[in-house]
Amino acid sequence: MKPLHAESLRVGLPASAKPADVVLDVLRGYPLTPIVVHSTSWRHKEGRIILTYVAVVSPPSSLPPDSLVAMPVRRAELARGEAMSAPKSIGVEAVLEHALRHLSWLIRDDPAVMTALAGWQEVLAGFEPEPFRALA
Repeated sequence: MKPLHAESLRVGLPASAKPADVVLDVLRGYPLTPIVVHSTSWRHKEGRIILTYVAVVSPPSSLPPDSLVAMPVRRAELARGEAMSAPKSIGVEAVLEHALRHLSWLIRDDPAVMTALAGWQEVLAGFEPEPFRALA
């Protein structure tokens, strides 16, 4: 899901805030019930640090009007940088691809995520995590 009028949900937070707690509070405000919330990446942009989280939520029975819309998940190329520099730009689709690869890795490696996402192995099977790809 994404906000109706933006390509992704973005939230500012004070330096004293715990980012994961802010993510959980935002989800509850829609109201969405989180199953797994995981930090997937960070980057520096325009003088700010951008933290990226992926949230797996229970399917909502309804959403507030003009809030979030469901979007199909499409495959995307990962954003690639240089050996000592970040990619010049990172699109939302690349961030989502990276996040789903994280989840694919975690359902194989993290007991808590494995339990929380029981039944998701088939959904995430095509999102082969980079470490596994490198070992093939």
